[in-house]
Amino acid sequence: MFKLISLLTACLVATTAMAEISDLNQNQIERIQQEKDYVGVINPMSLELASSNDDITSGGFNDLMKYVVATPDQEDAGSCLYMSHTGVVEWWYNRLNNLTGSRKVDFAERYYMSLKTEKTNQEEIDNWRTDNIRRINKSSIFFSNKDYRFTKGYYKRVDGKRVVTDKEDEDASYGTSYNWINLTDEISKDANVFKLPKFKREVLFADAERDQWAVGKAPKNIVERIKNALHKRNAPVLVIYNHKGFWHANYIFGYNDNADTKGCPFTTSFITRMQEKYDYWIKKSQTTESDKWRQKYLGYADKAKRREAAVKNRLEEVGGCAKKGVFYVRDSIYGTDTMPEYDYDFSQKGEEGHLNAPLIAREFAWVQTTLNHAIQIYPEGME
Repeated sequence: MFKLISLLTACLVATTAMAEISDLNQNQIERIQQEKDYVGVINPMSLELASSNDDITSGGFNDLMKYVVATPDQEDAGSCLYMSHTGVVEWWYNRLNNLTGSRKVDFAERYYMSLKTEKTNQEEIDNWRTDNIRRINKSSIFFSNKDYRFTKGYYKRVDGKRVVTDKEDEDASYGTSYNWINLTDEISKDANVFKLPKFKREVLFADAERDQWAVGKAPKNIVERIKNALHKRNAPVLVIYNHKGFWHANYIFGYNDNADTKGCPFTTSFITRMQEKYDYWIKKSQTTESDKWRQKYLGYADKAKRREAAVKNRLEEVGGCAKKGVFYVRDSIYGTDTMPEYDYDFSQKGEEGHLNAPLIAREFAWVQTTLNHAIQIYPEGME
């Protein structure tokens, strides 16, 4: 029988069905990790070990760090929304049970992805950008990554659905997208089942058009809204934003008004990337012989130019790149060489990767210019 553990005291968006899966591909992942478009990172697995004299955290709001768990690199799974939701739920479990250091529970991102695959509690989800926590409320249980591991495997698509296959199949792909296949019936009957409270969410901001790619739309006081929420419940804030052309989700768990922004690397690189995209699509439009594709390419170029302008305008409206002020972010697309290696597939060698740093520091201008949704998840009774 499953072991029950009670709670003490108490992210390709082509079709509607795939809407909650980010359109992040492996080429983009590799470029992201090369760019290092953040202010800095803290690498210890246990953030409570981070030096109080660290330039990033010294004098900051650091109370929430000790419950954060580093996540595997999602690679091209497009699973950021579910990596982030899993991270916030495990954060709450660790906080409510006072689990720190090596005692922290590492929940299975793959389990949350299976809930999406099975459309669990779909009738309770009006806007997937803000309502996804309701999936877990159907059963209010979770499994650890040890018992339902974020992995890599061979899969293919049959009638638009991913299914398990093997490396001999000429149609096989191999990678982290395998995690979208629901194999929860293979979880050991001896696995620990972690009992959760019912969760609610407070919407701090949601784009009126439900546009997860929107830029320049967040309220000008979004930094203060997020800070106030972090203090209100002493809990993280989950955000969705435009990451230079694809949408992405992660969560914020602290900030430091005194940390150097180092020229706002994410925001400035966003502008540069949009300029590159514009030039690329204009060149494509000039070399194609198809009128149909020329119009498509010009449309893509126009979209890049409009996003560039929107971010530039908003940055100017908030006073430009501030010299000080960063948020602490837990992300799933920045596998870091100084972090421990994560073995995705015990049956193979060479597919390993490094865990993400548990803290990535990103300038306040990041949310001011590119954020389009922000929520705070919390247990019922903590309104």
